[in-house]
Amino acid sequence: CDGTFHCLDLSDECNEECTKEILEGYWLKFLSWTFGVLAVICNVFVIRRRILSMAKCQNSNSLTNTTFVLLISIGDLLVGTYLLCVALVDSYYKNSYCSRQREWLVKKQCVVLGVLSTTGTHISIFSMTILSL
Repeated sequence: CDGTFHCLDLSDECNEECTKEILEGYWLKFLSWTFGVLAVICNVFVIRRRILSMAKCQNSNSLTNTTFVLLISIGDLLVGTYLLCVALVDSYYKNSYCSRQREWLVKKQCVVLGVLSTTGTHISIFSMTILSL
C-alpha cells in the first residue's frame, strides 16, 4: 500500500494489509462531519431568513443583494451536503475502501456527489463575484 500502482487490477495496492480510507486521519473525519453539519444547519437557517425577507425588500438593489446572498447560501448548502455524504461513505467503507475503490468511483452516487460539489462551488463563487461588483 505504498501508493505506486504496478498492476492494472490494483492487486499490488489493495491487499489485506491495506487500510486506505476516503478520509485519512481522525481530524479530517472530524472536520468533515463538523463543517458538513454546520454548513447544512446554518445555510438552511439563512435560506429561510432570506426567502422571508425578500417580500420586505423596498428597492431593486436590496432585492438583488438578498437574491445573491440566497444563492451563496444555496451553494454552500450543496457543499455542506457533499461533505456529509463523503463522511457517510467513508464511514460505510471504513478500511475496505482500497479494495472497493473502483466499485465506488463508477457508482451513480459518486457522480452525483461530484456534480453536487462542483455545482455548489460554482454557484457560490459566481454569486460572490457578482455581489462584489
